[in-house]
Amino acid sequence: MELKSERIDVADAGEAVELFFQRRWTDGLAIVPPTEEKVVEMLRYAGRDPSEALGEIPPYRGMATIEKLAINSVMAGCLPEYFPVVIAAVEALLEPESNLNGIQTTQSSVEPLIIVNGPIARELGINATLGVFGRGYRANGTIGRAVRLILWNLGRNFPGEPDRSTYSHPGAWSYCIAEDEEGNPWEPLHVERGLPLGSSAVTVFSCEAPIAVSVRASAEQCLFALCESIAYPGCNCYRFLGGGTQLLVGMTSLSAEQLHREGWSKQDIKRYLWEHARVPYWKMEKAGVLSEPDFAGSNLADLLWPKWIDRSNPDTLVPATVTPDDIHIVVCGGRSGRFVVCHGWGYGGLAVTREVRPLASAP
Repeated sequence: MELKSERIDVADAGEAVELFFQRRWTDGLAIVPPTEEKVVEMLRYAGRDPSEALGEIPPYRGMATIEKLAINSVMAGCLPEYFPVVIAAVEALLEPESNLNGIQTTQSSVEPLIIVNGPIARELGINATLGVFGRGYRANGTIGRAVRLILWNLGRNFPGEPDRSTYSHPGAWSYCIAEDEEGNPWEPLHVERGLPLGSSAVTVFSCEAPIAVSVRASAEQCLFALCESIAYPGCNCYRFLGGGTQLLVGMTSLSAEQLHREGWSKQDIKRYLWEHARVPYWKMEKAGVLSEPDFAGSNLADLLWPKWIDRSNPDTLVPATVTPDDIHIVVCGGRSGRFVVCHGWGYGGLAVTREVRPLASAP
């Protein structure tokens, strides 16, 4: 197998790690040295041509070859069997709807969340339940970090040069979960998005950090609490409405079962959230969040908002998304009466789902 990347001789693993820090080939955390042996093992498992190019990673426009993806996956600590998931995530991020260049350079605090569905999530042990957004699971941590290192090394979105994120959030290190399909009373996310049941898939969605919503009551009370947690004037969803805003709501299997038992479908929930998670127009004006011009000097509402929003009435209720279908629902987390909300961006970063391709050959 012919590899084209630069070879560097070092005395030991410790020297390799220090070299990667010095050359800014890592994001502030230590790495696994990507030896030729480990990279070849990764490539052989996937059965893909090392020179195959998926596209350019903005803003630096480094070419995302399968070889470069394998190197960064080794650096992140991935096992070879994780590699097809990493490839699918990068393919999804390179779709135009992801607006990866915008995500890599925005001032907003959004990072690509990787959501894994299907048999591969269970086979790899990608956590979908207790502590789902947190630590303790190699698959979640290293798959998420592999994607981040690919964006770092090929896109070079270094903080301040040119990544302008004012705050960012911990998902910039790693942001990867699975959906709890066993605890999901509805069809899973990837099936809802058009893939067959039994397939394995990755959905990427660029969003802010999870906001926890702790409530255990009737279905409508739970949904009311969700709406109150979604709707606030300074949220990107409302400011950039019409520019491509989406929203992700996560709920535990216990909460999902309760909603399902009380007769709520996913579409019912989306419709309720869309109709009730609204901010009065006067609040947005009072907060001044619409007076900030965009880069072209236009008022954000003038530039982006749908014309059907009546801005002449201060009591007009502004939705978080243009349609109910812009709200994504994922069942995840431990068995308790809790939810999470992840607000999306406003200039893209839309959810994209890609099937995890079967291996071209046996490992």
